[in-house]
Amino acid sequence: MLRTVEGSAAGRSADAEQDAAELALLREAAGALREGFALFDASFRLRMCNHTYRNLACAVDAPAPETGESAENLFLKSFNSGCFVFPEETDISALSTAVVDILRDGTREVEVKRADGRIVSLTGSLTETGGFLVSALDVTTERKVAPPEHGERDRANAQLRDAVEALDEGIVLYDQDQRLVFANSRYAEMLGPHSCLLVPGVPMQVIVGEAVASGQISITRGPDGGIAGILRTLEGRGNLKIEVEVADGTQREITLARLRDGGIVATARDITEQRTSQARARQLLNDAIEGVDFGIALVGDDDRLVFANRKFRQLGDPNGNLLTAGKTMREIHAEAIRTGLFPLPPGAAPDALLDDLDQLIREAAKGFQIPNNHGSSLVGNVYETALQGRLFTIEDVTEQARAERLFTDAVARLPVGVAIEGPEGQFTHCNDAFAGPFNLTSKEILEYSDVERIALLAPQIATIKGIPVGDSAAEAFRQAVTLQRATLMPMEVTFKDGRHYVVERAFTENDGRVVVVTDVTALKRAETRSLEVLNDAIESLDEGLALFDTDLNFVMGNRKYFDLYFNNEPPPDGNENLVSLLNRLFDAGVMLIPEGIAKKDYIDRLTGLVGTYRKNETVKLADGTILLASAHQTELDCYLLSFTDITEQRRAEEEQREADLLLRTIVEACPANFLVSRVEDGKIIYCPPASRERFGKIKSTLSFFMHPEDREKYLEALLPTGSLDDYRVQFRRADGSIMQGLTAARITDYKGEDVIVSSTRDISDQLAMQEELEKQREISHQNEKLSALGELLAGVAHELNNPLSIVVGYAQMLEGKLDDPVLSKRVDRIAQAADRSARIVKTFLAMARQKPARIEQCSLNDIVSIAQEIGGYGLRANGVQVVTDFDESLPPVAGDGDQLVQVFTNLIVNAEHALTPLGENGVLVLRSFHDVDNDHSVIEVRDNGPGIAKELQARIFEPFFTTKDVGEGTGVGLAFSHRIIDTHDGVLEVASDPDIGTSFFVRLRAKRPDTTQRPMTDAPAETLVKQRVLVIDDEPDVGELITDLLTEMGCETTLAPGAREALSLLSDIAFDIIISDFKMPGMNGEEFYAALQKSMPGYMDRIGFVTGDSMGKAVTHFLTESERPHIEKPISRTELEALVRQLGARENQP
Repeated sequence: MLRTVEGSAAGRSADAEQDAAELALLREAAGALREGFALFDASFRLRMCNHTYRNLACAVDAPAPETGESAENLFLKSFNSGCFVFPEETDISALSTAVVDILRDGTREVEVKRADGRIVSLTGSLTETGGFLVSALDVTTERKVAPPEHGERDRANAQLRDAVEALDEGIVLYDQDQRLVFANSRYAEMLGPHSCLLVPGVPMQVIVGEAVASGQISITRGPDGGIAGILRTLEGRGNLKIEVEVADGTQREITLARLRDGGIVATARDITEQRTSQARARQLLNDAIEGVDFGIALVGDDDRLVFANRKFRQLGDPNGNLLTAGKTMREIHAEAIRTGLFPLPPGAAPDALLDDLDQLIREAAKGFQIPNNHGSSLVGNVYETALQGRLFTIEDVTEQARAERLFTDAVARLPVGVAIEGPEGQFTHCNDAFAGPFNLTSKEILEYSDVERIALLAPQIATIKGIPVGDSAAEAFRQAVTLQRATLMPMEVTFKDGRHYVVERAFTENDGRVVVVTDVTALKRAETRSLEVLNDAIESLDEGLALFDTDLNFVMGNRKYFDLYFNNEPPPDGNENLVSLLNRLFDAGVMLIPEGIAKKDYIDRLTGLVGTYRKNETVKLADGTILLASAHQTELDCYLLSFTDITEQRRAEEEQREADLLLRTIVEACPANFLVSRVEDGKIIYCPPASRERFGKIKSTLSFFMHPEDREKYLEALLPTGSLDDYRVQFRRADGSIMQGLTAARITDYKGEDVIVSSTRDISDQLAMQEELEKQREISHQNEKLSALGELLAGVAHELNNPLSIVVGYAQMLEGKLDDPVLSKRVDRIAQAADRSARIVKTFLAMARQKPARIEQCSLNDIVSIAQEIGGYGLRANGVQVVTDFDESLPPVAGDGDQLVQVFTNLIVNAEHALTPLGENGVLVLRSFHDVDNDHSVIEVRDNGPGIAKELQARIFEPFFTTKDVGEGTGVGLAFSHRIIDTHDGVLEVASDPDIGTSFFVRLRAKRPDTTQRPMTDAPAETLVKQRVLVIDDEPDVGELITDLLTEMGCETTLAPGAREALSLLSDIAFDIIISDFKMPGMNGEEFYAALQKSMPGYMDRIGFVTGDSMGKAVTHFLTESERPHIEKPISRTELEALVRQLGARENQP
């Protein structure tokens, strides 16, 4: 309603009263409406609302909305009040903004659900005055009770939504106005914190725009122009695929399609694994191409370079200015000719060379030489690709060509004849040794044909393969060569002058052959001589030998064989059979037939002996000789018979029996301990006096075995071989004491029974001594291993010193110098990590030195922290929780810090072994406290592992006692730790319960500060400005670090790369201080110090050293003898500054 502002004051007052009345009536009418509404101005600030609106859209019992309050703030307070139900992790602020945007648009409704179950529909519309009217309507009944005709459709829609929710792909649907209709949970997961915007009616530009703007998703592949560009492309194509990367690192492929009604449907598929595999495959391929030792380049079908690997660029473009992708190969070659990289042959034109190179590439030529100006032999090959491009390879064959020349020269000098012949027998190469038998040179023989060579050599040939050739030498040699070329079988050729040659052939490439001729004349003569020597040796044997072929026909025999059997009988001819031979010898009375056996049976027996290769058959001759006959199989399956004369041996055996009678008498008087017992039941057959004295009057060996099963094990070891030596036993003596012994036993036959002859040596005292020696030897061995491990650790630590010095030094220099708080914090972390690494390295070195104990005041809390850094990696890797509970007021102790670090490292590593099976359930507690009653500083190392059995707790501190498997534990750690704590006058004790875990307590006497001594104060901070410092270090990075640190301290620094350069500088320039590395090439620190002492003694008190090898005996000896101050790598600013101040102090000046 519009009025003019005219008339009297009274009139205006009447109008105001009328307006107020109308407004009150309007408010009363609005309050009575069933539908709630709220009126907002053009800025969406509240002007008024009715009671129904407050009941539906505002919080319960909340104060009435204030006039002028923004709609966004009003919704934010209502949604945050708990009176409305939203999905978890909903961003209420973003949701409030989205609701206002929907209501401002006025074309969509927003439904929200209250905690009491009511469903409220909010709609917005534009008023005539430019404001906004928002209505709120309770639609609970309509949503819960669907018309019967819609029930089936709603169920189908619900089933469809459930099916879409079950998909692995994200799905979203927008209407023709690009406003959200539906999105499943997979799509919501991709939006992360922006999933709260997935409210029906929210524009796609808002949802996707917010996610892209915040970095939740980024478009990695798709049309230019962002979302607008994607929609334009989709409008033209109807469907589109793009790829995005989500903030969590996953990648999605989004497929968009335009629906017939103008809407948009999109699916999001996770392609992280696919893209990762493709990227890995591409990287592997690129790495493989870059890693090959020959050049590879890819040229497109337009003759333009696509790619060249490192080796191709190195060989073909050493200056790095030719091989640019996109340039044609002719352009590249022209530039190479212009710059001199491709030198022109004498008289050649550039265009001609370019044409030749183009033709080689076009025709995919192979094995062509590539010109270059660096003296290399480069070979190129071109291959056609499937897409009509070219693959160009370059290989540096400089060394190969040189090797081929060396090989050719070596072959020419070989004493063995070598020739190369083509498929038709024509010779292409040969050396002088090959041409020698032809009485030609290597060049002359190449001019002869195959027929001419054979004709030239034939008159000298006597045999081929051992067959005489007579007058047909040429034809026989031709046939032999032809056969060998086909079969490659070696053949032997003998010349008439007695020379022997072996000719061999082998195939080469292109059906050629290599021919090798070896002069074996000397070898043949050696073989003949060897046969003569062998025959002489056989003839000299004391044994008779006779060789029979596979049919038992006589072949040959030595002189002894004929002397035994054929002194008065005709010797056998070359074909006489063994049976015939035996018949002759029996009939002539040379051999005797045993009594009670027929001649034929005995002959059968002897031939059977030969056929089965039996050994040691006794044969008697008529003259009283007794032979031992044996048959042996030869490599050609012939039979070699040997006959050994044992006549004297048998005579000696008879004499031995007589001696045995004497022996028994002697044995009875022998003081040695031995027994003869029956195998079956252990009954004593013979027991000499010495054994009776040991075991008493016993009838069975069962009397002195500790247990019956002991004798069973003894027999199991003895019976298989009948012999036993140094078998460990425990026997019970006659007085009941236990004897440790070593038994030697043999099984023999006595009156048809198996008996055991055994002798036992008492080694009880020896074992006790040996056990002690073994302990000492093992201790020594373990010490050696510990020493070796220490040297290894020291070596690793020493190698880390220089790079670690750089990190520590520059990190300290950067601390506090960066204005950017983020960078400053990162630098602080680098400095902390570097300092921690430095402490670990120095601890390794200290552990490896095994230096004598250095007792000084120590903080057990700091020592345990260092040990945790060293030994705690395995705990962290297995997920074990480490809890520290340190008493910050813990009194210090007196001790060697390095040794104590080793103790606690051992305890932590032991705990790791116990906790590893528990994984993340494992807990290690490191606790310190002060035992006031005993004035001890105590460290407890407690784990919740399986504990230690009570019967083992008393032994865990014994050297080399371990419960771990072989190869997993040495038993040294706890014994070593116990010894260290004992030498510190402390106590190492254990408390363990299998149900709780294990605690180790280290108790050391607390050390109180000495109040009689003047408390240490910092030395006056003398300025370092203008101190002239000469820094000597052969490592440029370390030297620059030291000079940078000193410069920052205010010093004037000069860096010398070595001791000799430093001496030169010192002769011209005066310095206040010298800081030198110790290990340097050419002249080390000790030699440099000696040079100063001789030529510039004034500097002897102004030099300090930096060393990374303080473990070395030479370094330690020098630093001790010279008493010069030094610091160890890794270098820290604090230690360096202290060294400079010490060297610059007045009392240190000459």
